[in-house]
Amino acid sequence: MINNKYENVEDFLIDNTFQEYCAGGNEQCIQYWNNYLHKHPEQEATMMQAKRLYHILVGNKKPLNAQVDKLKADIQALAPMAPVSKFQLSFWIKTAAALIILAGGLLWGIQHTNTNEISSTSTDVTYITANGEKKTVELADGSQVTLNAGSKLFMDKGFNVDERHVHLTGEAFFDVSSNKEKPFVVHTQDFDIRVLGTSFNVKAYPEETTSEAVLIHGLIEMKSKRGNENLVILKPNQKVTIYKAEEKIADKESIRKVKKSQLKEIAIQDLELEEDHLTLPDVAWKENRLEIIDQDFSSLQHVLERWYDVEILLQDQHLQDYRFTATFNKESIDQVLSALQEVQPFKYTIYGKKITIYK
Repeated sequence: MINNKYENVEDFLIDNTFQEYCAGGNEQCIQYWNNYLHKHPEQEATMMQAKRLYHILVGNKKPLNAQVDKLKADIQALAPMAPVSKFQLSFWIKTAAALIILAGGLLWGIQHTNTNEISSTSTDVTYITANGEKKTVELADGSQVTLNAGSKLFMDKGFNVDERHVHLTGEAFFDVSSNKEKPFVVHTQDFDIRVLGTSFNVKAYPEETTSEAVLIHGLIEMKSKRGNENLVILKPNQKVTIYKAEEKIADKESIRKVKKSQLKEIAIQDLELEEDHLTLPDVAWKENRLEIIDQDFSSLQHVLERWYDVEILLQDQHLQDYRFTATFNKESIDQVLSALQEVQPFKYTIYGKKITIYK
């Protein structure tokens, strides 16, 4: 699915893959944005405006002195017959230099709006989805990755040259192209997954109490990074869950936070397809289906925040233990909460993107 949440010039400019597309040095980004433009012709004018602004901000990347000299020559050429006093010339040179510095500062600000979203070098690639967004990308080796909301996928400059290593924070579905000479490795904060060619789902959000991997086709090898560094081999339709040791901390933002800690437990589960669906509940998000299976309110809170791009506050600690099982497709957050009220008694208020839930 191509992301279609770009509404104005700024939305394009803050996307590092769009910057790579404008620079013209990354074939993968060029292919992605050409495909985007083909599917969204109504945004051509906005894209072209963003591209022009990018090149204006970047300029010809000459040293500042060279750019000032060029602007000085341009200013003089505009009025060759009119004498220009030293004061006037100095004023225009300083003004031009200020404009160059301002443009450079604006570009730096755009590229550093979120330092976690920008690649460390021009050849690194980072894909990011905001809350309420999903994105499908094709990697340089032909593998396809679908990112769930609030996720980040990073590849260093050596990807598909000698090895295929990616780093994931959040959730993603991988359809990996086969290459026996270059195993595909997914790194998360809790485990590493090594494959040759297969389809699988990885869920590793730092704020959640568990991390998961579900295998759809092929064979994967998963090695935990905590505890005894257990090695697990998964078969199709199997799910491995890592339960993190958690520590409760009371602060202004959250009643409970999960700290990095030692591995608590690993569980392997055989999964079965639901009768009325062709996909496993764990990957239903790819079809825009929200599956809630015996989930407590504490963990469901994070799911709903990412799914609907909202902030949820559970005012009463006892609400965290409420458990729900439900399926939603195109319901709004208001409709979802109303349905959950039929299962457990609670009240809520919605103000913009902020939701407060109380007993």
